[in-house]
Amino acid sequence: MRIQSQPSDPKIVQYFAKEFARFLNRVHGAGNDMLGSFLVEQEWDRYAEDANDLVKSLEIAGFMVTPRELTDQMIAQADQQPGANKLMWQRGAGLYINAVLGAMANAWIQSRDTDLLVNIISMALARASAPTGHKDMVDSSYRRFAKTAIEIITDLERTGYHIMPDESTPFMVSAGVAETAERTSGSNRTIGADPEYVKKLYHNVVNARPDDCRPRAK
Repeated sequence: MRIQSQPSDPKIVQYFAKEFARFLNRVHGAGNDMLGSFLVEQEWDRYAEDANDLVKSLEIAGFMVTPRELTDQMIAQADQQPGANKLMWQRGAGLYINAVLGAMANAWIQSRDTDLLVNIISMALARASAPTGHKDMVDSSYRRFAKTAIEIITDLERTGYHIMPDESTPFMVSAGVAETAERTSGSNRTIGADPEYVKKLYHNVVNARPDDCRPRAK
């Protein structure tokens, strides 16, 4: 029986569901194949529940899907620290926040161990591929989907999203601090040189990500 998705499925849930449909229906090159595109658009809602579970699994494991381009809301929520050194409303604050978060994202991508991400996506693909089978697959058979999982991560980043940790790593913090040296504002350099400040900045930004980057609301 076909599973009908909720109309309010977030964009990231739709994205993963379409990736599942593209792979599991053996549809390739959908961007250049009108028939393939039609099949994906018609079939993706069959995998919406699995895709939603995938986004929830990522968050349980300590990851968040965020847009590569920070939204106005993410920038507005970045600096919530009281006191005279507060960045918000200072000229160039948005440029500073974008630059620091961009440096941290690049540092994460260069230093991450993708095994956990690949395993989470592979297990979701395994469950989606056998809807009538055992849903709690624990054997290593899900690893057959590892190559596709890596492709999904790569395509997601090309589309304009990142899978980021919910807390910044030391390497990310170092990159964020180093980026402040490239900013021309003296106050930015002074504040941003504090690793604790950079950590809080990152935490606030990723937690203000749009609802379209989250699983369905309960």
